[in-house]
Order: sequence, then structure tokens, then C-alpha cells
Amino acid sequence: MKGKGIKTTIVVAMLTLHHLCTITHAQTVTPTLTAAEESALRNSAAPPQDTVLWLSKGLINIHFSQVQLNNWAAGGQSNLSLLTKFDQNWNLDRERFGWDSELHLAFGLLHRPEDRVFLKTDDRIEWSTKFGYRTTTTGFITIMAHFRSQLAPGYAIENGVPNRDLLNSNWLSPGYGVVAAGMDYKHPSNAINVFLAPITFKSTWVMDDSLSQAGAFGVTPGETSRYEVGGYLKMNANWKISEEISYSLRLDLFSNFMDNPQNIDVYSDHLISLKINTWLTTTISATLIYDNDISLTKNPQEIDGALVPNIGPGLQLKQVLSVGLSLTI
Repeated sequence: MKGKGIKTTIVVAMLTLHHLCTITHAQTVTPTLTAAEESALRNSAAPPQDTVLWLSKGLINIHFSQVQLNNWAAGGQSNLSLLTKFDQNWNLDRERFGWDSELHLAFGLLHRPEDRVFLKTDDRIEWSTKFGYRTTTTGFITIMAHFRSQLAPGYAIENGVPNRDLLNSNWLSPGYGVVAAGMDYKHPSNAINVFLAPITFKSTWVMDDSLSQAGAFGVTPGETSRYEVGGYLKMNANWKISEEISYSLRLDLFSNFMDNPQNIDVYSDHLISLKINTWLTTTISATLIYDNDISLTKNPQEIDGALVPNIGPGLQLKQVLSVGLSLTI
């Protein structure tokens, strides 16, 4: 009887072990899908989405100054000055494609109450846009369009007063347009952006009749436009020197391959910003322009003891130091 009980226990144990092995095997076997079931499962999955980076940044600067003199022995003139600037940038980065656009507007006036005159101190409208296809981590094949002009007429200054009979500039007089294709390099931190275009078409428009008849800004007298083909380089750079100080550079270079390519047109903006607090900023800006097709009336030259007019191309420079309201949008 004792031997029969041992045998019965062994049989029960073996049956239990076999049952557990069967359950474990059933749990670990992956069910096989048919071709139709596998295709339906793959198609039901959502397609991967591209990584999209969208940035938009705007800056408004309003600078105002006022000087009031009354019986001031040292001399001088009372004046009011207002300078406004608006800068907006849009940037889109979508894996293989990139788009950058920027808009710059500026206008400034100086009023001298005693002379009852207004003088224009700044006037600019500038727009640029680029569309690129990424070829490397930081490189793009890019097409770019650029436009620059001013809003209000400008006059020659005689004895500190604008002469309304001598017009220097007007809306689309001049106006500049550039269409270019080339390579664009973007630093990963967006601190430096360099666009180099070996194929560039540049247009100069002079739509004012008086300036067109005078052949201003390089157009043939009587014509309203001039076209050039050449090479173009555009660079934007931004460096943060400290938490309160930053420096920005914008540089445009153009060489006309068809006429005196060694005479390179230069347009350069430099800006140093010193942040006082959230609302107030001190800025030091400088703009340099050289265009061989623009004739300037410079200081007279002395030839054989006589002063003769000195008219021709030269370096144009504008420098502004201001303190005012600064808003980031």
C-alpha cells in the first residue's frame, strides 16, 4: 500500500509539470499574422511628422530728445527730435526646408522751432526673404529676394535749411531690388548667417521724373531703371557680449560682372545695444554705404590755387547715438 501511494504521487507531479509547461509554451509563442493582417496593421500607423521650428521676433525702438533754449548766452538752437525703428524677423526650419524673412522700417525727424523747418534724419524701408533646401547640417541651396527704398522725399541742405527746389531722393528714387541664387550657411546658434550668390540680378529704379532726367543713381538720363548682373554676398551676425550688451552686423556686397567688377557696392549696418532695463535701451548705430554709381558733392578741391567742385563717388556714413523706449514683440 505504501508503494502504491508513492507511485500515485509521482504520476500526479508529472501531470502537473506537463500542464505548467504547456501553459508557458502557449504564452511565449507569438501568433502568426497573415499578409493581409500585417498590411492593414502597417497602414493604420500614423506617418512620422517632420520637426518644425518656427521663430518670430520683433523689436520697436522709439527715441525722443528735446532741447529748449531761452536767452542762452552760449548760443544754440532749440530743437525736437524723434526717431522710430521697427525690426521684424521670421524663421522657419522644417527638416529639409528653411525660410527666413526680415523687415526693417525707420523714420526720423528733427524740428527747429525758431527756423520753422523739419529735417529728415532717417528714412528706410527694407525687406528680404530667403527659401532654402538643406544639403548639409548648416548649408542650404537658397533663392533670395531683397528690396530697399525710402518713404518720404529728401532735399539738399543749404545753410542748414532744406532747399525744396533741389530734390535728392523720393519713394522708389532710388529703389533697389535683388534676386539671387546661391548657398546659405547658418550657424547652429543662429549667431552668423552667410549667403553667397554667384548668380545675382540687381535692379535700380528712379521713378521721380526730375531725378530720372538728371541720370541720378546711375541710370541713363531719361530712363527709370538700370539692371546689373553679378555676384552677391549677404551676412548677418549677432553677438551677445554680456547680459546687457549686444552687437549686430549686417553686410551686403555686390559686384557687377559686366561693368567694372572691381568697384564693389557696399551696404553695412552696425548696432551696439546697451540694455538699461526691460524698457529702456541705449543704442549706437552706424551705416556705411559705397556705390560707385552715386555721385556725391564733396568738399571742394584746390587746383592751381582755385577751389573747384568735387563731385563723384565716395563713402557715405551715418552715425546715431540715442536712448529711448525698446519693446520686444
